[in-house]
Amino acid sequence: MRISGYCHNSSTGIKLIILLLLILWGALIVAIPMFFVKGSNALLIAMYLQNIGMFILPAWIAATLFWGNAGKSLYLNKAPRIIELLGIIALFIVATPALNRIVEWNEAMHLPEALYNIEQWMRQQENAATKITEQILQVNSFSHFLAVIFGIGILTGIGEEMIFRGVLQRIVQDKNHRAHVAVWICAFLFSAIHLQFYGFIPRLLLGAFFGYLLVWSKNLWLPIFAHLFNNSTVACISYFTNDKSSDNLIETVGTSGSPTSWLAGASLIGTVILLYVLYKKVFVSKSKEFFPMEDKITP
Repeated sequence: MRISGYCHNSSTGIKLIILLLLILWGALIVAIPMFFVKGSNALLIAMYLQNIGMFILPAWIAATLFWGNAGKSLYLNKAPRIIELLGIIALFIVATPALNRIVEWNEAMHLPEALYNIEQWMRQQENAATKITEQILQVNSFSHFLAVIFGIGILTGIGEEMIFRGVLQRIVQDKNHRAHVAVWICAFLFSAIHLQFYGFIPRLLLGAFFGYLLVWSKNLWLPIFAHLFNNSTVACISYFTNDKSSDNLIETVGTSGSPTSWLAGASLIGTVILLYVLYKKVFVSKSKEFFPMEDKITP
């Protein structure tokens, strides 16, 4: 009781330190069994352990220490509505050409010549992350495909959203009382921690979208679903299209060198309109106050 009382009344800095220590503790626990994991499924098992040990359990423990009831304070205590889930799926479909154009622009980024060594390091990190992803997506059976979906989609969606939106975003918002500031700070950290700098801007925008879903709905299952849907779509395309050909076709929709380049602008307009409709017609009645159990917080 004394520990939870201290954590509940602690400053933002102390909460962040406690959260970091919990994540590091989880990393150490996860590292132990990884010494004994070998073979072709090692990366997949490592992803399972990472999401559970470094994200899900630390987030649950932190929420319990900081705010008491973890399920309630993380906004995991109610099911999402069908219209909300369908709206998220529709938004991803409409936004694909615009996101592809942003990805294309981000990948073409070059730093000044004076920062050549930094750019080379960034390229190395990007290539390493790409190789790991490709290895995970090398599926040899339908059961293996389901195992990949469970790891890259379900566990990653739950774990990263619990940490970044469920805990970190709330800690930041409790400090400055501004939802927009909290959303964009956490989106920046979410994108930066992946160490994929040539996908930084698209991931930043995705992180902000996930954050606003929580602000608008007060339901963490929605950003979890959006994250899960985004990640699982990549795995599904890779599996059902034999990995490369159709995947490349989808990724070129809206890009500057394709016949569908005009779709990028239409996609951007459609995305803005659909976001507005979702906010006004689906979420606005729920968005008057983000954290009702705390002092009033203005967005």
